[in-house]
Order: sequence, then structure tokens, then C-alpha cells
Amino acid sequence: MHAVLLADLAAIISQNASAIAFRPNDEMSSAVTRYWTQSRGRFELWHHVISRYRRAEQGNEGVAIRAWWNRHSVVLEEILVSEILCRVVAALGKAMDAEKGIDDISPVTDTVFRSHLEVSARVHHLMLFGRGSSVRNTVRLNRLRQGIERWTDALLGRMIPYSDTAIAYAVDPTRASAYAEESAENETLAQRETACWLFNTAMHDMLRQRTSDQPGLPRANQRVADAVMSLFRHDLFDSVGTMKSRWLRELENNAGRADLQPTSATVHGKHHVFPIRHTESQNSAISQRWYI
Repeated sequence: MHAVLLADLAAIISQNASAIAFRPNDEMSSAVTRYWTQSRGRFELWHHVISRYRRAEQGNEGVAIRAWWNRHSVVLEEILVSEILCRVVAALGKAMDAEKGIDDISPVTDTVFRSHLEVSARVHHLMLFGRGSSVRNTVRLNRLRQGIERWTDALLGRMIPYSDTAIAYAVDPTRASAYAEESAENETLAQRETACWLFNTAMHDMLRQRTSDQPGLPRANQRVADAVMSLFRHDLFDSVGTMKSRWLRELENNAGRADLQPTSATVHGKHHVFPIRHTESQNSAISQRWYI
């Protein structure tokens, strides 16, 4: 699995963050444990790759250092690109805990996030001070890093209107806030959907152009993606596999609660008699006149 597909997954999460974060009675311990385990395994692979460079550098083996860059530059790309998903999942974990009112997901996702930042810092150090890399390769990695940072803040900016804690995971909070304001300007659902899909496509194209064609650790990437997907509950999708909106999930969740059932009062219209759809709950009523 190519790391760009992990960024695509992050874009889907960002686009549907409010619906994914809604979890009235879901137990997520097994899914979170799986995410931590698979991320930990990939971290170990990354550390092994970087340690090979350290050994070659300490031995002053110029040929081995140049061979390392030729072979493992794609792994450095994956570390940078997959940071997008790591930050978005950390923001999602915080939002899911806020929905539930307990901290059972964000401590794990934050731990993975901090571990990823440590590995990314080692990549940045190699880009600045590493020996054996060509100027062209270093410039290419730096351009990739700059693009990733901008797209990451944009993805988190889309989440801020629904979860203001997402700004804590931005590379540049000011830039993320600007993206959040721009996202909030899309008032209608059609505008939001169109803007999101155009945004996702533009990000995918940019990452494809600035990364290698072949993945470095495809199996590790696939396992991490599967672990992230396990955070999506089965009731998040309808019968044809389309992700449900938050409004629909709330409607389904409230459908069986007696305190939120509509009363039998009616309103006489000009041509028809319509039942009044309201509830007796202390919470604000959810509109149930979607069928009119």
C-alpha cells in the first residue's frame, strides 16, 4: 500500500469527522489497541532503517551511505506522508473522547502521534545534516515536507468547526484556523461536498507527483490503514457501503428512545393534516420532518 493512500484515508476522515466521532455506546478498546500495535510495529521498522544509516556514518563508509540514500529515500517519504494520517487520527481520537465524555481513545492516539513526531524529527535532521544525499534529493524531500505541512493544516482546518481541539495537532495553528474559516463559508451541503472532493483530489495529485512510484513498506502501511479503519463502526455505513451523515446517525440512535419519541399532536394544514414532530426531552429537538 502506497503512503499516498494513507493521506487519502486521512482526507476521508477529515471530511466526515463529525459523523465518525459520534459514538453513543461503542466500545473502542480493541480497535485502539490494534492501532497502537500496528503503529508500533511500523515505528520499529523505521528505526531499523535509520539505524543502518547511523552505522554506515559511524564507520565512515561513503559507498554504504550513498547506497542507503538510494535504497531508503522512499521510506523517508513514507514517514513524512503518513504523518498526515497520524495527526488527523489524533484529532479524531480527541473528538471521539469529547463526544463520550471520557478519555479512552485520545491517550493512545496521542502516544502514537508523539512517537511519530520523534521519527519525523530524525528525518528532518537527516535532510539537514545527513551525508551522502544529493542536493536534488534533499530539495525534493524538502518540497514534499512543505506540501505535507500545508495539506495537513488544511485537513485539520476542516475538522475545527466540529472539534476545536483539532487545532492542537496542526503544524501551524494560524494557518489551520484560516482553513477553518474558509471551510465554514461553504454553507450548503452541496458546496461542502464539492469543495471537499476537489480538495482531496488536489492533495492526492500533489503527493503523487512528489513521491516515488513504489512504496517502501507496503505491508506495514496496509496494516496501519486496516487498524485505522477498525475505528469506523459497522453502523457508520449504509447497506450499499456509503458513509452515513452525523444527522442520520443521531436520528437512528434516538429512534428507539422513549423520551425522544414524537407526540401525537397534529397541525391542520390547508390540504393535509401533518403530525407535529417534537419530543419531550430536555435536549434540543432533532428535526424529524426530513420526509416533507
